[in-house]
Amino acid sequence: MRTPEEELARALARYEWVLANVADGIYGLDADGRVEFVNPSAVRITGYPLDEQRTVDQHRLLHHHRLDGSPYPREECPVWQALRTGRTVTAGDEVFWRKDGTPVPVELIAVPTVEDGVVTGVIVSFRDLTERREAEQQAAEIDRLAREASASRALSDRLQEALLTPPPEPDHLHVVVRYQPAGHEALVGGDWYDAFLQPDGATVVAIGDVVGHGSDAAAAMGQLRGLLRALSYDNDEPPAATLSRTDRAAQGLAVGTLATAILARVERHPDVPVSGRRVLRWSNAGHVPPLLLSPDGSSRVLDTRPDLMLGVDPEAPRHDHTVELEPGDTLFLVTDGLVERRGSDLDEGMARLQEALRDLAGEQLDRLLDTILERLVPLAGQDDVAVVAVRAYREDRPRPPEAGPNVLPPGVS
Repeated sequence: MRTPEEELARALARYEWVLANVADGIYGLDADGRVEFVNPSAVRITGYPLDEQRTVDQHRLLHHHRLDGSPYPREECPVWQALRTGRTVTAGDEVFWRKDGTPVPVELIAVPTVEDGVVTGVIVSFRDLTERREAEQQAAEIDRLAREASASRALSDRLQEALLTPPPEPDHLHVVVRYQPAGHEALVGGDWYDAFLQPDGATVVAIGDVVGHGSDAAAAMGQLRGLLRALSYDNDEPPAATLSRTDRAAQGLAVGTLATAILARVERHPDVPVSGRRVLRWSNAGHVPPLLLSPDGSSRVLDTRPDLMLGVDPEAPRHDHTVELEPGDTLFLVTDGLVERRGSDLDEGMARLQEALRDLAGEQLDRLLDTILERLVPLAGQDDVAVVAVRAYREDRPRPPEAGPNVLPPGVS
């Protein structure tokens, strides 16, 4: 059985242990606001040793100015208000000044000590908010970046709708496109595709990749795609000539960008009755080569020596290439995001694409493209992916139901 004196000593020891080990700073002030005791955390947070604080006016030592540098009158200090009113005062947005002159944000509670109805002092407990404020700032910055990214994605969606338009569906040709953005930044980057009909009935398809990512690449892509589309529409010249004119026009209009591209034209075979046989004529400006899939699942890469990419030398020679496009054949134009992987070259990527297509030749074209993307790009990667697929059908038979209805521009029958 402990004596009252022993119980008191034991209680005092517990209080001293708490004061010495609690993370919050604790001050005991007298009725005039002078420091009577300080716990180790208060010394650590403020940088003032105990002997430099004891008997000193705490407000004058630590609480003399606001964060903006303006003077902090004693009468407005929550600690002084607790001394004057005898009521507990809390404050969540205060600042103490360290010995080295740097501010430390704090929240505090001032509890007056009252003896016989008279306020004899105040106990001030305060918490260093530095880490919390840093976390709040980081959270606010993350929120700002998220809002900016959301706005960028919304803008990119509108750009995608405006620039990456749905393809036409001419009779006996089925054109399907896919665009899958990279897993970062804006939803439209430098990859692009196009498909449209020329007045003579030929179908033009194009694909390209502007160097770079994000909104700048998207803007350059829009300019270059618009130039190529306009220069191709009403002219039945070979694709190589159109690419050359596009390159010269881009230089003259200060569209300063580098880009790879393929421009292809699906034409009826000259001097052959309507039977479904067509000629594919294309020119390649440094782009991933086209691929031709046959109905039996075999495929071949239309691998010719590519010409110089756009934006390097507008006077560089360009060349056209041709291949027969038989009924049931499917042409694929792709960007490198579909076939290139870190640690492997383009040949390996094209071989992967051919292998992925081997059992899909009989699939409806929309399902085929979705399956290819699932197989080769199951997750959004480091680069955008664009694909244009064109399947040819016999012209002496009705358009197959799986190709869907014709979709033609106004005025085209």
